[in-house]
Amino acid sequence: MKQLVSSIIETWPISEKQEYSISPTNDTVLFPKKAFSAWQQELLKHMGLEHMKKASFQFGWSQGKEIAQSVMDNTNLGIISQLLEGTDIHQSLGQAKVTMEIKQIEMEEDEIISILFSGKWQGSYEVDDYLQSNMRSRETVCNTLCGFASGYTSTIIGKKVFFKEHACEARGDAACQWEGRLLEHWNKKEYEVFFEENDGELKQTQKAYEKIEEERNLLQRVIDIQNALTEELIRSNQMENIMNIIKEYISVPIIIENKLCNITFCENITKEGAIKLQPSFHKELKKWPVKKVGFLEFEDHCRLVAPIYLRNQIIGYCSFIYDMNTVQADEIDRMVLGRLANISALVYLNDKNIMEANSRTKGILFEKMLADEFESKEQIIRELNLLNIDVSSKYHIAFLALKYNGNSDEDNLSNFTSIYEEVIQLFQEMDYEVLQVQRANGILCFIPADGNLEMMRNGPGVFRKRVMRNFSKINCHIGISSTTNDLKNVNSLMNEAMTAARFTTEHETVIYFEELGILGMLIHSQEESAIKKIAEMELGAIYGETDQQKEYMLTLYEFLINGGNLELTSAKLRLSVSGLRYRINKIREITNADLKDSQKQFDLLLSLKALKVIGYF
Repeated sequence: MKQLVSSIIETWPISEKQEYSISPTNDTVLFPKKAFSAWQQELLKHMGLEHMKKASFQFGWSQGKEIAQSVMDNTNLGIISQLLEGTDIHQSLGQAKVTMEIKQIEMEEDEIISILFSGKWQGSYEVDDYLQSNMRSRETVCNTLCGFASGYTSTIIGKKVFFKEHACEARGDAACQWEGRLLEHWNKKEYEVFFEENDGELKQTQKAYEKIEEERNLLQRVIDIQNALTEELIRSNQMENIMNIIKEYISVPIIIENKLCNITFCENITKEGAIKLQPSFHKELKKWPVKKVGFLEFEDHCRLVAPIYLRNQIIGYCSFIYDMNTVQADEIDRMVLGRLANISALVYLNDKNIMEANSRTKGILFEKMLADEFESKEQIIRELNLLNIDVSSKYHIAFLALKYNGNSDEDNLSNFTSIYEEVIQLFQEMDYEVLQVQRANGILCFIPADGNLEMMRNGPGVFRKRVMRNFSKINCHIGISSTTNDLKNVNSLMNEAMTAARFTTEHETVIYFEELGILGMLIHSQEESAIKKIAEMELGAIYGETDQQKEYMLTLYEFLINGGNLELTSAKLRLSVSGLRYRINKIREITNADLKDSQKQFDLLLSLKALKVIGYF
C-alpha cells in the first residue's frame, strides 16, 4: 500500500533547526575555496566544459555519499529524518545557505518509490567567482552542490537520485533554484552528462590519448633530430656533416640553394636530378616569393619549402621533394625543415664572417703589394703562404669593371657586396685562393695562375654570365693582364688589366691586354702622342679635330663595333639606313680602306678604341 509521507509545501530555513556538524576524520582533506576554483579552471582549460561539469558533480557526489554513510553509521534517526538532516549538514559545511521549499516522499511499504525535493541555495561558493568579478554565466554553475545533494540522498535511500539546478545567481537569477527526484523520473538528457560514460566517450577518450601519445613520440623524434643537429653545428659547423645527419632521419630528396638560385647542397638526389626540378620552382618564386614554410605542387613533383632568413632577408631556400601522389607533408617534416633552414642560416652567417675576415686580410695584403710596402719579395711570399696562396709559378691580374643601370646608391652597394661574394664563390669552386680588392668601380683580382690556361681562359666568360643572370641591371666588363712570375710587377699588371677593361664593348666584354698590341702598350705607358700618331696612320683623312672628322670616326667605330650591321648602327646613331650607307661609302672613299677585310677591321677598331680611351672623340 502506497503511503504519502509528506506533501506539504513550506519554507524550512535550516537556521531555525539545530546545527549538525560532522567532525573531520583522518581521511578528510580540507582545502581553500580558491584552490577549488583553480582546480575547476584547469579542468575547463584541459578537458572542456562538459568534463568539468561532470568532474565537479562527481566530486560533490563523493562528498555527499561519504557524509551520508557517516550519518547512517552514527545516528539512530529514521530514513526520513536522515534525508531531511542532509540540508542541515550541507549548510554546516559552509558551501551555501540551504532552504527547502518542497518535501515530498512517497513510499510503498518500506521502499521509497517517489521523491520530490525543491528549494534554493543562497551564497553558493561556486557562484562567488562570478559575483566578485561582475561576470555572468550562460549556464547554471552549482554542479558540486547538485552532486552533494544527489550523492547524499542516493546513499540514504539506496536508489539513484538526481538534483538539478534550473536557476542560478551566476546567470543573474535571484537565487539558485534546485529540484531533486529519483533518477528514473528524469529525462535521460537531463542527467547523462553527469553520470554516463558511454562507449562513444570511452572511444573518444582513447583516441585522444592515442593522439597525445603519437604527438609525444613525434615531438621526441624532432627533439632527437634537433639535438643531433645542434651538437653537429657546435662541433663542426660544416653543412656537409649537417646534411649527413638529416638524411639519417629524412629519406626524401633534400635541396638547399642560395638566393641566386644556385644549388649549394643536395642529399638523396643527384645534382643533375636536383637541377631538373628547379625551373618550375624558380618560375613560381618570381610570381609569389615563399616567405614561410609551405607545400607547393608542380607538374613533376611536390615540395615542402622553407626560406632561409638572415637579418630579415631571404638568403636561400631549403626544400624536401615528394612525388606527385603526396597530398601534404607530415608535421614532423615541417618542423625538421624549419630547423634545417635555421641551421643553414647559422652556418652561412659563420662562413660569411670567416670569409669577410679572410677577405679583409687578403685585401690589406693586396693593397700593400700594390703600394709596394714590402721590403723584399721573400716577405711577400711569406705573407701569401700564410693565406695558402701559392706564387711559386706565374700569376696574372683581372679587373672586373662594373656599371650600374638605374639603381639607387643603396642597391648598388648591396649588389657590389653580392658580386664580391660571387667572385669568392667562383674561385672556391675552381679551388683557387685569390686576392681581391675594390678599385674604382670594380674589383681587382690577383690570381696565382697562368692566364693562358684553358680554365683561366674560360673563367671570365663563365663569371660574367653568372653576374648577368643574377644581376640584370649591372654591366660587367673584364680586363685581363699579361702573365708573369715577378711579384714586383703587381702594380704594372694592375694597370694592364684596367687598361684592357677600358677597351671592352657591349659586343666584346672580355679583353686580354696582350690582344691590344702596340696601342695597348702605348696607352699603358700613357704615350698619348704616339697613340694619336698610330691612329692617324690607320684612319687617314678622317682623323682630325673637326666636327665632321669626329662624326666620321664615331660612325666608323659604331659600324665596326656592330659587326657591319647597318640596322643596329643606324639605330645607335639615329640615322636612316640610307643615310648611314652613304656615310660609310664616303668613309671608304676618304680612307681608301677595304672595310670587309677582317685584319683591316681589327686595326681600325683598335685605333678608334684607343682614341676613345684617351677621350679624343
